[in-house]
Amino acid sequence: MISHFLFALTASEMGLSPAVIALIVISSIVFIVGFAKSSRENEYKKLMDSFIERKEESD
Repeated sequence: MISHFLFALTASEMGLSPAVIALIVISSIVFIVGFAKSSRENEYKKLMDSFIERKEESD
């Protein structure tokens, strides 16, 4: 019964070559880094926009 819970396919059984696996890993890393960078920049832009709006309101 325990063997039913431990079922898994190897990469070769799924038809994935080492080159494809490397491409998937590299693409994943680039996506995560790019997403984090763009999120940080958007948060900074929103923060600066809110400061500019508050400054214009106080003038």
